[in-house]
Amino acid sequence: MTQSRNGFRVTHTPATTAGSPTVLLIHGFLDDASVWDDVVDAVSGEVGAVRYDLPGFGGRGDSIAAAGGPTLPALAAEAAQVLAEIDGPVIVVGQSFGAQVAELLAARQQDRVRGLVLLTPVPLGGTRLPDEAVAPFAALGGDRVAQRRLRAEMSPDLSEEQLDRLTDVGAAATPRATAHYADLWNTGVPDGSAPSAYRGPVLIVAGNADAIVTEQLVDTISPRFSDPNVKVIDRGGHWLHVEYPGLVAAMILDFTDVVIGAMS
Repeated sequence: MTQSRNGFRVTHTPATTAGSPTVLLIHGFLDDASVWDDVVDAVSGEVGAVRYDLPGFGGRGDSIAAAGGPTLPALAAEAAQVLAEIDGPVIVVGQSFGAQVAELLAARQQDRVRGLVLLTPVPLGGTRLPDEAVAPFAALGGDRVAQRRLRAEMSPDLSEEQLDRLTDVGAAATPRATAHYADLWNTGVPDGSAPSAYRGPVLIVAGNADAIVTEQLVDTISPRFSDPNVKVIDRGGHWLHVEYPGLVAAMILDFTDVVIGAMS
């Protein structure tokens, strides 16, 4: 079921059992809501799933100017509008820079967010790469060849079909959007290195073939949470939810079962 909320589309796949929890899925850089399709299929209706395109991506490819170059807090506020339309317990899942948005949302909505899942997460405080290192990411808008090459390097287990599909998804991103978001995730928020304001259960999933969100980087993220569950997918890259959707779905479901079980 797809509905229009606040001028953009929100897709809701209901659970097969009434009252089941819902996962709110927030995509990352260059992507749109469709990158979650295989994960949603793999959860097989055990939980509901809600996803949407962030400004500047997918069906909102032309909205980056109208949004005035959204900040991370503004993106979290938009996600809160989506969250407000979901009934029952919610697990928020964010991938890449979507993890920054997810954490900010969870911290602001602790009474609604029962658990937080961070997939190949960009640190809330930003990656803090030097200008020359972040410049290639900023320049990816409109460059299909460079986008495909980057994805292949950062997720070596992506199939040719998956690479083609992701390249098609990234084609909607303009140079303005990629430049804006590269600066956004590289800079992060000022207090992003402090202990997280979110006090609920946290699952962090990394891939040992990810060239940017390395296991060493994850080791700097996990201490910000009180008792995170950290998992590493062997050969998983930055887009491990596309490479290994069944495994990622199983991890999310196991985490959800533990979180909801603890509430009973």
